[in-house]
Amino acid sequence: MSAREQLIQEIAQAPDFLVEEVLDFLLFTKSRKSPTIFPDKQKQLRPFALCAGEFTVPPEFNDPLPDEIIRDFEG
Repeated sequence: MSAREQLIQEIAQAPDFLVEEVLDFLLFTKSRKSPTIFPDKQKQLRPFALCAGEFTVPPEFNDPLPDEIIRDFEG
């Protein structure tokens, strides 16, 4: 017996609340594996340097963080 046949047989015997749960799960799983693609809204790259000149990165930006901040992150 194939998995599909076994699933159909189990669903036929399952109570309605369980069938609804299985259906929700199946639809959720299908949506994750094959996302909806809108052909008229294809992904476009964002323009480069949209914020050019609006802020400056300080020279110490890449310096190590102070110990107290590292402790806050690490718990």
